Amino acid sequence: MTRTIMSVIGLVLAASIATLVQAAGDEDVFELQPEIHHVFREAEKMPPAAFSKLFALITLAPWLILVGGWLQIGYTPAKVISELTSGSTARTAYIASFLASLVGLEYLFYLYWTQLDLFQTLTYLGGLSIVTFFTGQRALSSIQTKRLVNEKK
Repeated sequence: MTRTIMSVIGLVLAASIATLVQAAGDEDVFELQPEIHHVFREAEKMPPAAFSKLFALITLAPWLILVGGWLQIGYTPAKVISELTSGSTARTAYIASFLASLVGLEYLFYLYWTQLDLFQTLTYLGGLSIVTFFTGQRALSSIQTKRLVNEKK
């Protein structure tokens, strides 16, 4: 008797599985679906270009403070240039390259505010900061060496 019950249960399961398989094959998967209407979000509001240029000028403000400080303690641009160019040509080259790399950094900040995105800026900043570090180290070492020589006199 149990054998007949088991065979009946097996037949019922087989029949139900067969109907499921037939039902899965009957539906048309490739029928026309309703059209999807995507609504794009509004573009992010950017500050006006004048606002960006104002902050670019703010990043350049330390140069104005530096020149103002030099003028206040009696250094004129002619005195500063003659002081920087006195000594060996290597010393002058180190100082000029360091100042040029600082100007390059400031220009990069200006470009960031006006036209570059963050990833472009960081790429350029990575290379430029290495140059600035090494030229600054050389320039400041040469200035210290000249100072020590002048103290011994």
